[in-house]
Amino acid sequence: MRKKIGIITGSGPEAGLDLWQKVLDSNKEILKDRYHGDLDAPDLTILSVPQLGHSMELEKNYDMVWETLKETVEDICTRVDYFVIACNTLNVYENKIEEIGLKHKFLSTLDVVKDYIVTNDLDKVSIIGALPVLEMKEFSVFKTLNDTFNVEVPKDFNAVHTLIYDVKKYGGQKHKVINDFRQIVDRLDSNDVFLACTELPLIKLVYKDKNLIDVTALLAKKLAEKTF
Repeated sequence: MRKKIGIITGSGPEAGLDLWQKVLDSNKEILKDRYHGDLDAPDLTILSVPQLGHSMELEKNYDMVWETLKETVEDICTRVDYFVIACNTLNVYENKIEEIGLKHKFLSTLDVVKDYIVTNDLDKVSIIGALPVLEMKEFSVFKTLNDTFNVEVPKDFNAVHTLIYDVKKYGGQKHKVINDFRQIVDRLDSNDVFLACTELPLIKLVYKDKNLIDVTALLAKKLAEKTF
């Protein structure tokens, strides 16, 4: 029997759909010729909780968001063997998930990013994410990367934060959204850029000069692998 997996989403809901599709794609890639249809798809539970959207202003909503997330984590863990959170910002609660005894089921974005950096022997990387992520302080899941790696973040935090809100409101195909994203990426020195907000891979931008690394895709691959 394959393991059951889950996705917690809501910040935002489209990001959860994107992650689910990438889990399906990864599942097919893993099975290759052994994939024959519906019965070979993973058993997956999705919980989409709108209140988790308060994570965009995490510093002032930290306790409230945790109470919502804690209830959601406890709920999904009654149904699954492994789960992920389709929001890089919310992954900062990894230690709290460990405190309630459910860390063994949780796959974090920090782990997949670290694995990618080490596997590909990258000297310098950039990370683009929501404001709590970019500040690289207590509310950033990626703050420990600075201890080991050379990590660059965009200088204009507010421009990135506004961009993410625009993706939530207008989607990733709007011309202004694509142009604003391109300007942010163009200003980065590093060629390897982690899209560390689940809204960013939704932007329809193709880059030749930069390696845009979809953290959602990395997480989806790891989650799909855990089903076997």
